[in-house]
Parts: sequence; C-alpha cells; structure tokens
Amino acid sequence: MPSAPTSNPNSPERWFPSRKALPDPRLRLFCLPFAGGSASIYSAWQGGLPPGVELCAVQLPGRERRLMEKPFDSLPTLMDALLPVLAPLLDKPFAFFGYSMGSRISLELTRRLQARNGPLPRGLVLAASGAPRESDRKPIHHLPQEQFINELRRYDGTPEEILQHRELLELLVPTLRADFALAWWENGPVPVKLDVPISVMGGTEDKHVSLARLETWREETRNPDFRIRHFEGGHFFLRKQQEAILAALREDLTRWMTTPA
Repeated sequence: MPSAPTSNPNSPERWFPSRKALPDPRLRLFCLPFAGGSASIYSAWQGGLPPGVELCAVQLPGRERRLMEKPFDSLPTLMDALLPVLAPLLDKPFAFFGYSMGSRISLELTRRLQARNGPLPRGLVLAASGAPRESDRKPIHHLPQEQFINELRRYDGTPEEILQHRELLELLVPTLRADFALAWWENGPVPVKLDVPISVMGGTEDKHVSLARLETWREETRNPDFRIRHFEGGHFFLRKQQEAILAALREDLTRWMTTPA
C-alpha cells in the first residue's frame, strides 16, 4: 500500500502516491486524470506498459488522500505548483497521457516546457477531449448547485449513488467545480504550435466530444507524427476499453522511445 503523503506539499509522495521508481527507466509516463478523477484510475496500468516505462500517475489536490487540500481552479496556478514537482523527474525521456481535463493540463505543461526551452515530452496522448483552440462546449462550473449536478449526470462520470448522497456531494462538488474551471480555462493569445508528436483517442459515442473535434488537435503541433484512434463507448470509454487503450499506448510509447529525440 502506498505510504501516506507527507506534510510537504511538494513531496513526490504527495503528487505521485502510487509511483514505483525503476532503477533506470527508459521513459516516464505522467498520467493526468479527468475532472473528479484521481491517480488511482491508472493504478493497474504499470503491467500493461512496455518494459522500462515508469508509471507516474499524478494526484491533484482535493481527492483521495488529498481530499482536504484546496483544489486548483486556475491553470496557471496549477502549472506553477506542478512543474517544480515534475522537474527532478524530467531527467529521463518522458511522455504525458491526459484524459479529458487531463488533456488540457498535459497540453499546458508541454507549452510551458517548450516556452522555457526545457526538456520536451517524447509525445502526448490526449483522450476524450478536443483542442482548446476550438470548443463548442459551455463552462458549467459557475452553475447553481442543482444545475451543476444535472450537468454532471449528463456526463455520466459520477455514479448516481454519489449524486444522490448530499453529504458526500458537499465534499466532492468544490473539487468538481475547480476541475471544470481548469478544463475550460481561457487560452488568451493563440500560442505557438508544439514540436512534439500527438496521439489522440476518442469515443465513438461520446456526446461531448465528437469524432470530428478530435481533428482539432492537429493544429497544436508541427510534428508530422499525429494519430487519431477511435474506441467504442461514450465520454468515459476508458472504463470499458482499458486493454485496447493500453495496446495503443504501448504502440505509441515504443515508437517514441526508439525515435531519436
């Protein structure tokens, strides 16, 4: 069982509670969750990754053992906190996997690293999300409580028994609101395109991210290595397509590890 997080807010144990460090990893895979999600959604992935890949599932404040910590609702503030924690682990090749909200965070991390001439990921895997340059979705984090809960129900990501449990909702709603604020953070000026490969995954029945919107990620990179894969299911196809996702991820990571940086 992973040890309890320390009192140091920047400790690796707090941000990567399930990480099992490899002696000499070929690549580190940082996994970012969907809104309301936690590091535990990736806990079973290590065995499905290529040999030498070290799984680093990111635990954001406001969930699981960090439940009582204030969640981030500002993407720049999250970057300022997360990048210093990542920095010591970027001494090896690395990649980002982001699911829904996690795609937005992965993109922003890469933009920051490129702007600083820092080490860049070998690739980005972005799932259940369209690029933030173009979005037809409306922000929901400012809605009154009942409307916000109804929107959560539409996403089909929060179990109905939790939505019906008022006391539990009181604990979870602040984190969910903050996460949706992160997911819809305004871009500002159109940023420079990235220099890294991008692999995109989407659900064939996703009512929130159409298959056509997956193409918008192509505008985020100058790298010719751009792929789109479709998986059966809705917005949370992750839950039923884990083996297929891992197979695609193995293919991408193996390719990126064998391509010169």
